[in-house]
Amino acid sequence: MIEFRHHKYIWTRPFGGARHHWELVGPHGGIHFHVSVSKEYGDSCGLEYHHAEPVGPYKHTAPHHKDCPVIGGNCWHDGTSLYASETLWPLISSFLRDGNHDAVFRLLEQEFIDHFSRLYSGLVSPPEDEA
Repeated sequence: MIEFRHHKYIWTRPFGGARHHWELVGPHGGIHFHVSVSKEYGDSCGLEYHHAEPVGPYKHTAPHHKDCPVIGGNCWHDGTSLYASETLWPLISSFLRDGNHDAVFRLLEQEFIDHFSRLYSGLVSPPEDEA
């Protein structure tokens, strides 16, 4: 079972719209989802993966951040707005309407597991009754 260091939600109101930001940190990195909600411009989303060490296409590159605001320290990150907007935001927006931040974090925990398990073998061990 993965232990996450923290679950954090931030709400701000820049430029007259709402901005929601959820983040969590686990082994090898963190993940955050953000959305800016605007009646004038529509909703704009992003899902970012923050890696504590260089992996994949970033294996031989300098860190993108020296003091990452999500995981602290060196960070190599990548993300997607299309998947965030078309797949995650419809789910998260329904959870948000119900005030169910726990459901948002459970969804992001699964996104973390799916993403980081592809990069790090043994990241997720089966429950004890399945081992």
